[in-house]
Amino acid sequence: MRIVEAARELSDLSYAVKQGGQKVALVPTMGALHEGHRSLIHMAQQHAEFVIVSIFVNRLQFNNEVDFETYPVTLEDDIAICRSSGVSALYMPSSRSMYPESFSTSVEVSGLTARFEGASRPGHFSGVTTVVTKLLTASAPDIAIFGQKDFQQFAVLRKLVDDLDIPTEMMMAPTIREEDGLALSSRNVRLSAESRQLAVLISQGLFHSLSLFQSGIRATQELIEAARQTCIGEIEIDYIAIVDPQRLESVSEAHVGDVLLFAGTIDGIRLIDNIIFCA
Repeated sequence: MRIVEAARELSDLSYAVKQGGQKVALVPTMGALHEGHRSLIHMAQQHAEFVIVSIFVNRLQFNNEVDFETYPVTLEDDIAICRSSGVSALYMPSSRSMYPESFSTSVEVSGLTARFEGASRPGHFSGVTTVVTKLLTASAPDIAIFGQKDFQQFAVLRKLVDDLDIPTEMMMAPTIREEDGLALSSRNVRLSAESRQLAVLISQGLFHSLSLFQSGIRATQELIEAARQTCIGEIEIDYIAIVDPQRLESVSEAHVGDVLLFAGTIDGIRLIDNIIFCA
């Protein structure tokens, strides 16, 4: 596995690989890798011969300084996971190289970023779209893999790539969960034992709503309330919404393919999750 720190070196590497007839896939991460990230890498390997994983804790997408300062950093473990997973190249740029003092550009997607995470975390998506644009520019991947857990992020980045004619195919990998249903997240390590037990209520609420949908209930208010009642009183709920997967607009009646979004806070730790309604 090759470790790369400079954008120009990554660009030259990707170009050489593609000149040799191989496809390049990018898996962007902020480190603190877990089995969910392994699943992204595995999916990338199914679609490309050369897989690049990037690790960069992007300060621009944190609207909470405490969240940034406490974000877990496990570089040695991350490198070991990438090696054992058969990653071709690991891109680990420094903050200074990504955002030098002269840096003054931001990339923004309007509309999709105004709701949900965008409303609750001002500036978050601007940071995401800016850093991902830089990563895509440096690596020029044929494919980029993102997780379903950050569904709104995926929708925003899909729109970014489409609007800017970036020749990268965006792929979404299913959410990986613990045995009890909790969605894997790098932030889970910050949960106390008691908070960890409460966090399971999130997925329980989502899957309860899914079971009602599969039994024939389509009214979104009823489906949302089912998820809310599972968590109410235990978790500080930010939002629960059912949206169409393209425009992320709330719907009055749920259909197959619509998405149930959840965001809430437990002991100051923000957790998000979602399910896609299926038959």
